[in-house]
Amino acid sequence: MKAVFKIFALLTLFAAMVSCSDEDEVVVIPSLEVNYVNVAGIWRLSEWNGEKMDGDARYYYITLTRNEENGVRNYTIHTNLNSFVSQQITGSYELNKDEDFGDIISGTYDYTLDTNDDWSHQYVVGELFEKSMKWTALDDETEVRIYTRCDEVPADILAGSRVAKQ
Repeated sequence: MKAVFKIFALLTLFAAMVSCSDEDEVVVIPSLEVNYVNVAGIWRLSEWNGEKMDGDARYYYITLTRNEENGVRNYTIHTNLNSFVSQQITGSYELNKDEDFGDIISGTYDYTLDTNDDWSHQYVVGELFEKSMKWTALDDETEVRIYTRCDEVPADILAGSRVAKQ
């Protein structure tokens, strides 16, 4: 009986040693605090409602400013999602904390769409990392945007001369 116990103890010790391999460790990258410093920058829409935008002729870049100008923080969007040609859209945005939903980003356009110049959604900002962030519409959980941080908006988009791929 003692021999069986010793064998069982050795097998248990061996199993414990094998299971402590470095390969099993999951590295968790902590998310960043949602604030104006961490969201500021140039972001490319890389996934929209589960659909990857990489390699697509469609594009959407948003540049969020860090500092206030005349009491607001501004953004500039360069996109062709709603048009065959490049569009530049400007406006202001703000971050707020909601006790139920967390960090919320909302904005207004510098021009009026119909009778309302607010964004069509307010977004919960989640999974904010150095190189990516996720926005989920507060009123529609199926509206999900994944943004990837960029160094710059491509020059042909800034110039409005990007030609759609055929």
